[in-house]
Amino acid sequence: MSRNKVELKELLLRLNSGENIAEVKEEARVLLERISPKELSEAEQELINEGLPETELRHLCEAHIEAMAEELTALKAEVEVGHPLQILIAEHDEILKVLTRLEEVNPAIQKLDSYDTNNFIFDELKEIAYLLLETENHHKREEEALFPEVDQTGVTGPTRIMKMEHEDLWPRKERIDYLAQHVEGIDFDDFREELNQQAEYLILTLRDHIFKENHILYPTAKEVIPEDRWEEIKRNSDEIGYCSFTPIRVDRKN
Repeated sequence: MSRNKVELKELLLRLNSGENIAEVKEEARVLLERISPKELSEAEQELINEGLPETELRHLCEAHIEAMAEELTALKAEVEVGHPLQILIAEHDEILKVLTRLEEVNPAIQKLDSYDTNNFIFDELKEIAYLLLETENHHKREEEALFPEVDQTGVTGPTRIMKMEHEDLWPRKERIDYLAQHVEGIDFDDFREELNQQAEYLILTLRDHIFKENHILYPTAKEVIPEDRWEEIKRNSDEIGYCSFTPIRVDRKN
């Protein structure tokens, strides 16, 4: 194991040991300026193999996020239009826009006293909810076309964490859609309270999820997956299908 990975493993474990979090994160930031996404993923994988619960690793991996700011820019420059990673990143941009819309709609609804069928904001919420459900096609392509190829290289830690987060996010999306579709039959105070709870959680968690995929998982995938496998990943992705908001320039079958 490289010295970088040894140091990273030590830092990740210290983050959960009760030490001063700010100090440990600063040490991690300095180290991560010289460690690659692949080394990071391998270190996380070894921690999982040694018995560290994935739920803890999910929080530990957040320590390195700030040091990865340049990874996405470099990755975008490496992949051509239509490459599976380019498509996934482009979809992330669209999903982030949906989250921004939800971030604007939710506070506006919180200020209302009752449901009004003529208030366009409830139609906006329905459209946002529909788009959130559409993101599942994005996640399905990740889980069925991309993740298995990453796992095949022996790096399974990042994909397992992302799958866990997918499973956590899905019921939140479904619940927001239910609230949007059934607001007329729900006590409005209860509706506002649950919408606020679900929206705030989803916005924070999904943004963080996207950031980790863009800056950690995708660069790792680009590094570890053999070049001759990307054509197969693209074929499998095409078979699964794309989202209604997938950029038009992407050649899609549905």
